Amino acid sequence: MDRREFEQEQAWLDRVYEEIDAQLGEQEAKVREFYEEMRAIRRSLSEEHGVSSASDKRLMDAAQRIAELRQGAAEFGIEHRLLKQLRALERNPYFGRIDFWEEGADRGESIYIGVHTLLNPATGWPMVYDWRAPISSMFYDFGLGDAYYVGPGGIYKGRITLKRQYGIKNRQLVYMFDNDLKIDDEILQEALGRNASVKMRTIVNTIQREQNQAIRNDRDARLLVEGAAGSGKTSVALHRVAYMLYKYRETIQPENILVFSPNKVFGDYISQVLPDLGEESIPQVTFREFAESFFDWQWEVQTQGAYLEALLSQDDRAREQLLASCSFKCSPAFRQVLDGLVELVSSEAASFEDVYFGRKLLMSGQEQARMFAENWSYLPVQKRLLKIRQRLLHMLRPLKKRRIRAALNAVRTEGAFEHETWWTMAREAVRRVRVSLQPVLSLLNSRYKLDSIACYQRLWEDPELWRKVAGELRPPLGAGESVRSLDRGVISFEDVVPLLYLKGQLEGYPVRRGILHVVVDEVQDYAPLQLHVLTKTFPQARYTLVGDAAQSLHPYVWGSGAKGLDELFTGLDLATVRLNKSYRSTEEIFRFCSALWGGGAQAETLVRRGKKPVVHQAKPGKEAAYVAELVQANLKAGYETVAVIAKTAQECQEIHAALCAQEIGVEPTLLIRETGQFQKGVLVLPVFLAKGLEFDAVVVVDASARSFGAEYDRRLLYVACSRALHNLDLVYTGELSPFVTSLDSQLYGLE
Repeated sequence: MDRREFEQEQAWLDRVYEEIDAQLGEQEAKVREFYEEMRAIRRSLSEEHGVSSASDKRLMDAAQRIAELRQGAAEFGIEHRLLKQLRALERNPYFGRIDFWEEGADRGESIYIGVHTLLNPATGWPMVYDWRAPISSMFYDFGLGDAYYVGPGGIYKGRITLKRQYGIKNRQLVYMFDNDLKIDDEILQEALGRNASVKMRTIVNTIQREQNQAIRNDRDARLLVEGAAGSGKTSVALHRVAYMLYKYRETIQPENILVFSPNKVFGDYISQVLPDLGEESIPQVTFREFAESFFDWQWEVQTQGAYLEALLSQDDRAREQLLASCSFKCSPAFRQVLDGLVELVSSEAASFEDVYFGRKLLMSGQEQARMFAENWSYLPVQKRLLKIRQRLLHMLRPLKKRRIRAALNAVRTEGAFEHETWWTMAREAVRRVRVSLQPVLSLLNSRYKLDSIACYQRLWEDPELWRKVAGELRPPLGAGESVRSLDRGVISFEDVVPLLYLKGQLEGYPVRRGILHVVVDEVQDYAPLQLHVLTKTFPQARYTLVGDAAQSLHPYVWGSGAKGLDELFTGLDLATVRLNKSYRSTEEIFRFCSALWGGGAQAETLVRRGKKPVVHQAKPGKEAAYVAELVQANLKAGYETVAVIAKTAQECQEIHAALCAQEIGVEPTLLIRETGQFQKGVLVLPVFLAKGLEFDAVVVVDASARSFGAEYDRRLLYVACSRALHNLDLVYTGELSPFVTSLDSQLYGLE
């Protein structure tokens, strides 16, 4: 590309920055003005409009100022968002360009594409188009030649005559080059070759065609994005959220979207993607938090991490028993048992008796049964019972008033109250009536209230009840043992899903209609019954589910025999998009991980060469020293995030203490709590917390047959190894894991 053309592009970039600077200055002044105005209104409320005054005029003035404050706050939010978008443009105004000649037009148009739209105020025409704009889709979907995009007025056809990409730094054009169909490998290679960051980056300048189609898919209400480790599933989900916020900005706001993250570490890692795109952060929640809110925060729910820690500390026999129990409780067979329990409880609840107040019949059992079966049959059992209870209390109210009047008249005639005040006699009358009301109130407070958790406990403790609802079905050995934790106020991991379902079916789901889009990350660790609970709780929402069956640690999912997540979740009417290319690791690490999984990861990789994974045999008692040497070598090589991954949190604590004693030059961070933060440096963490994250270098501790020998361990080892971007080491003592020894020896090196 000649120098003259490069200078023309730099001149255009300078012109764009002039406009950004001008709009940025105006917007900053406007935001400051709004801020000062809000401060003035707040000051006047506290100084001039004391609401403790009895003056009606002051109260009306205060109400008006409060209304002004609310309106101003809303406007301030809009203006502040525009300011953030301009600052995002200032960091990098655009990354691509296409020249599009629309059919029937006199000339073509140069379309520069960036993170947001930049309008020329003089013409009203975009100088830079938002990457989410309909016309921008052609940059990701087409090369030179015929192209089209779908806009508000229909389909617009034409030809792309130029497709160009840019690198901009410090307001200067660093490079530019033209390419054809795909986002050029050179830019992608440069992006993927960088060190890992402590926050997930945006991918707007490297979105691939298949990713773009998933991001812009607004046809399907429930979209499953399935792909191998490093295929960009989470990025696609978050950029899809940004696209929805752009396209449906009149109806969807950040507070209408909810992201389910596997843990707080992962949630912190992905938290910067939307702000980097100029959008507001959206609410994030873990499934555990959702479950605890479902139970009104009255119960503690065991985390998946705590469950896995307990699971992996067992011997093989006990572990298989726990896995079978957890898998059973999320299965369709057990759902049928729960449905049978709901039917039985409903039948028991429908057996009503006559309710009396004294000798006065309030409502017959027959009338209550009719209301239960007909009037409110569309409601869950608990809500039907509450309706009947409310009806009885309504009928009781006038009788109670008459009783109090009669009691008061009686008290007045008694000599003991001859010289008492009216209030004293009234209190005595109310007390007597309350005593007479106690039997019926006790009935209303007990007979018309269900306890879902008590019903669940009864299912496991009463063999006769189990036979009634389950027939010949027998649960796995020890399946009822976890229920004992309920006596301590803790719901075990394996019981939380069936309890959520049972509570929803009996008492009603806590419906949240304000949530319009739900993202579930790491969905391979969700059973179908979990997703059923979510769809009942968020009935108005569209769904983006992302995951990889190969990385599932949930017993039901990997034990189901399903080949893919779409097969597992068939009842949810999902549209599926498969991302078939991995962008995370070097080719050598990708090939090793793919073979480790048994060839089941049907994906390709972008050719980015590096060193083969290396397997190191350490002498007994020298593992920590060996790991310390590898960590130091990785730091010396310039890697900024080095993960030391062990199987369990207990092992992490031991290796962390040993590394601290080795004095490796930096202080390693122990990350074993789900509320921790991902940060640069050396991190020691268990496999379950490493899921979804990526590191420059990974050292897997104790890759022996003792630690990674059972079939369930294959998934753990695959997850641990597939976190590495550039370098992977495995350390073991004794006998190497059979999942590694079974591989082609050409896939790794030995030391």
